[in-house]
Amino acid sequence: MSFGRVTFMLLRKPLRRRKAVSYIFSVMLMTLVISSLAATVLLWGMGVVNENQSAYNAVFRQRIDRVKERLVVEDVRFKLDSPQRIYVYVRNIGMIPITVDAVYVNHQRATIENVYYDNTPESPPAKLDIGEGALLEVIPPITLVENQSYLITVVTSRGKTISDYWVSS
Repeated sequence: MSFGRVTFMLLRKPLRRRKAVSYIFSVMLMTLVISSLAATVLLWGMGVVNENQSAYNAVFRQRIDRVKERLVVEDVRFKLDSPQRIYVYVRNIGMIPITVDAVYVNHQRATIENVYYDNTPESPPAKLDIGEGALLEVIPPITLVENQSYLITVVTSRGKTISDYWVSS
């Protein structure tokens, strides 16, 4: 009979060990699940930060390019007889190439009909490298009158503007 008791006691110990192993296994499993969830959230957060940083970098790059952009209106001539035209000579004096997209006359958008780099007309927009100039042939949105001042505004593709008053003659 003592043999039976020994067998019973031998069976009891592994049951206790099994419970301990089960507890350790469940703790390790929970640690693994929590770690994988934390890693997923961390990777998602890093992606969001990287995406926002790229967007801010693009915005700052655009603003820096706008600051580097400089142009000057060297001359404006008015053709008062029909068909009326305004000839605007612009020059790029900035550190980067520019594209002249629009011309406004008294806050009204005018149509750029031709761009002259030399003597040959080309279609708009005017693309100017550093130091280059171009003559813009503009169809005015209003009727021009002699000896009247007009606000001429030249706009680039990045949003840089230059405005000045010119008197028709």
